[in-house]
Amino acid sequence: MSLLYSRLMRTAGLVVTATAVTAGLVTVGTAQAVTGPEAAAGQLASAVKLSIGDVESGRSCTATLIDPSWIMTAASCFAATPGSSVPSGRPALATTATLSDGKSLEVTDIVARDDRDVALARLAAPVTSVSAASRAATAPTAGTDLVAAGFGRTATEWVPGKLHTGSFAVTTANPTSLAITGKGTDAICKGDTGGPLFNAAGELVGVNSRSWMGGCLGTNPSETRTGAVAARTDGLNDWIASAKQRPAVLRSGATLSSGATLTSEYGKLVMQADGNLVIYHGTGGEGRGGALWASGTGGNPGAFARMQADGNLVVYKKGGGDSVANSALWASGTWGHAGATLALGADANLVVFEVVTNGNAGTGKLLWQTGTGPRGDKLASDTKLMPGQWLTNGKTVLLMDIQGNVLIRELATGRELWSKTTWDWYSYLHMQNDGNLVLYKKDGGQGRDGALWSTQTWSGAGSYASLETNGSLVVRWNSGGERWASSSFRGQQSGRCLDSYNGNDAVIWDCWGGANQQWVTTAAKELRSGGKCLTAEPGANQGSHLKVVDCDGRGEQKWNVNTDNATISSAIKPNQCVNVFSEATANASVVGLWQCGNGTNAQWTRP
Repeated sequence: MSLLYSRLMRTAGLVVTATAVTAGLVTVGTAQAVTGPEAAAGQLASAVKLSIGDVESGRSCTATLIDPSWIMTAASCFAATPGSSVPSGRPALATTATLSDGKSLEVTDIVARDDRDVALARLAAPVTSVSAASRAATAPTAGTDLVAAGFGRTATEWVPGKLHTGSFAVTTANPTSLAITGKGTDAICKGDTGGPLFNAAGELVGVNSRSWMGGCLGTNPSETRTGAVAARTDGLNDWIASAKQRPAVLRSGATLSSGATLTSEYGKLVMQADGNLVIYHGTGGEGRGGALWASGTGGNPGAFARMQADGNLVVYKKGGGDSVANSALWASGTWGHAGATLALGADANLVVFEVVTNGNAGTGKLLWQTGTGPRGDKLASDTKLMPGQWLTNGKTVLLMDIQGNVLIRELATGRELWSKTTWDWYSYLHMQNDGNLVLYKKDGGQGRDGALWSTQTWSGAGSYASLETNGSLVVRWNSGGERWASSSFRGQQSGRCLDSYNGNDAVIWDCWGGANQQWVTTAAKELRSGGKCLTAEPGANQGSHLKVVDCDGRGEQKWNVNTDNATISSAIKPNQCVNVFSEATANASVVGLWQCGNGTNAQWTRP
């Protein structure tokens, strides 16, 4: 065993406040771990290993993923000295979270509770590869069996490489904590402060705070007690919701280095390796579009951004700085406001504030902003959605990214529901006063050239566009009736989506948001995917198979999307509905026409 790792684990002690130490309970120092068996592959995948500080003098803890961007752990993991309070904001020591799939992410922000040993920590990027843990709504009662988990020391290993678990029973519960006792020889040891406690339903009920460590490697052999104290995690919904709305802050004098990210609830500010400082919507980035703003400084590898002490946000060339001539690539122009702070809001709007009290962002005059926040959930007649603006209804988002792409995505998962991609930079959407929703080039517009795409819904004065909670972008008449819509169709029985398989056959397939699962309901009653039309065999008779072929206006390409009973019927044979033959539910099951009835294999929803 290397001396470095031995020292790391042996000096990593649980930090507890003086008021938290139960009389006689051993204060074990940061990081405790569970002496029980290794967790089975895939078990308790929401558990996260935290590395705080450097290898020489740092410590380690355990946490739990509770949201794509947030983990929950013990506040004492981040305390500078035992018993000291933990300020909210960027961790004092560099902190890395390692997920169960092996991916590591920086912790960029912490928010500690003041009534129990619990903290939330924000990750540098949302997690899509691991599912977050569910939290129990109530605390377990005395006698309830729980499972604890941790990455630290066991009865036989100083630095175990895998998650371990142990069985515990609740002794007592008070309003903020749980007293627990290990079953058999199971105990909580050094290496895992903040480790999760799960009930029988797999719900998080607490985070481990301190322990007697009976039977742990390195503990006095005469110590046999396996009791521990955990902080309760129920009843924290409002606090968690409030924390998620916190802006991500770059304070006066701080630097965003090449490759670093500042992440808020719905925004990501990335100092890209190519030198471009870019805001992505939380559902974008990593090759998925969704850029809302950029400094335009690409082509300068190694460039970095600095929130200068004079209040100016500046992007510098690699090796540059305030004292290096001609090294500034871009600036916000907000000098002369010493101590100003950069804040990326939960709404993805990037602002420079003049700070006037306590060094907190957002308390002073607004000096500069990108204007990349949301614009409600509708585009009224004769209004525009400009590059970097977006709509949201709280469930889905419609992005007009600066790369010329219109994207509809789920907020919770980032799953794409529909898109119109042009990569024609700085294009914009216009809900025209003639009722047509048009995507224009940067310099185009109504009455001029430059239209890239439209819904072809002209001749409808007062029409408006609405982002619906089912994920559809809908153009509606002034009276509210539907004129045009875009979305996927999910089969009620199978849970799979209507799919243009190989660009020809209509089948069902796992919903994944691809272009071949995106269907546009046109004013001509067509269902279009990839520019082609859903088409029945001649006559649209019962048993007809459906294809996806070139649109030519024939009656077999006309459809009624019936919102009352979630069916799709032929416009020329209204008694014939789009149906998954033989009530099949597997991928590639054939879709055709059959007499309309009440079967769920003929019912479709827009997910």
